[in-house]
Amino acid sequence: MAIWLRRLTWFLAVAYPVFLVATWVVFRELGERWWLSAVALFLPRLGFVLPILVLAPALFWLHARRWLWTQALALLLVLVPLMGFTFPVLPHAVTGPSVRVLSFNVNSELSGAEAVASEIARHSPDIVVLQESAPWSGIATAMRKRFATVVESTQFLLATRLKLVSSTDPPRLSYYGEARSPRFMKYVVETPLGALTLFSVHPLSPRESFWHLRGQGLKHGIRSGRLFAGDAAKDIEINAGLRMLQVRTFAAAAAKESGPTVILGDTNQPDLAATYQDELGHYGDAFRQASWGFGYTYPSRHPWMRIDRILPGSGLRATSFEVGCNGVSDHRCVVADLALAH
Repeated sequence: MAIWLRRLTWFLAVAYPVFLVATWVVFRELGERWWLSAVALFLPRLGFVLPILVLAPALFWLHARRWLWTQALALLLVLVPLMGFTFPVLPHAVTGPSVRVLSFNVNSELSGAEAVASEIARHSPDIVVLQESAPWSGIATAMRKRFATVVESTQFLLATRLKLVSSTDPPRLSYYGEARSPRFMKYVVETPLGALTLFSVHPLSPRESFWHLRGQGLKHGIRSGRLFAGDAAKDIEINAGLRMLQVRTFAAAAAKESGPTVILGDTNQPDLAATYQDELGHYGDAFRQASWGFGYTYPSRHPWMRIDRILPGSGLRATSFEVGCNGVSDHRCVVADLALAH
């Protein structure tokens, strides 16, 4: 019995890192194009640590300590490629002026417009872009007390101390024969860096399709087969298709800009999402350029995902980055100082 137990433990110890690599490949190559990986992308990845907590003590107890390297490798795979841990980087020398930008999904200001505006003001941003803003909340009035220029359009708001050159609401998209919102706004602001083009983005959330998948519960979904081949799975793929179209649309629009450009907002794209890597992977990442750790932004109380981003285009670089605004939305805000890269 002990021999079989030892052999099984050895097999699982070696198989688990292989499974983690396969999972990474599925996320990276399929992403939201397959409903099952689309769901898994948005789940907490800390759960991948649990098998290690069993296998590592088992190897130690079975006197197979020389195989503990497999679990060290598994832990590294979980923390870095799957959970997105970023190691500190050496400071990048950047001289000249900078501009501080803040992006925040404010969840319709359910915590109160003044509370949201006060939390934003603590970071002293030059430019603020909000997503999921509600015009009826009074947020524009609260922001005008603190910023010279405030403009609203649907769920988007921009506030700045600088000069707003233009604000563009893009045309609607056709998807399954319906006109759908592209869910982004384009702004041009005159800054110390020159004319800076900002794309404030908030592609469709997967939340509603996940609730549809949940339906009458996980057990019922498995027993009935609905979980694997029913309408809920199709709904997830349709939802993901629209989100991917929205990401491709604002990425294509940003690619046409010749000057300094930054994409920022609630991207609804986890790090390993294939769409994110394909469409936005060539942009800089303010978090990776100027911070370290996990940088999670959602959900606010106990975050496990980094979906709120500031992505500097070519010619820009983040000199600082922080996650803040805890307690006034279901997201946390992201703040970065941007400078011209030389």
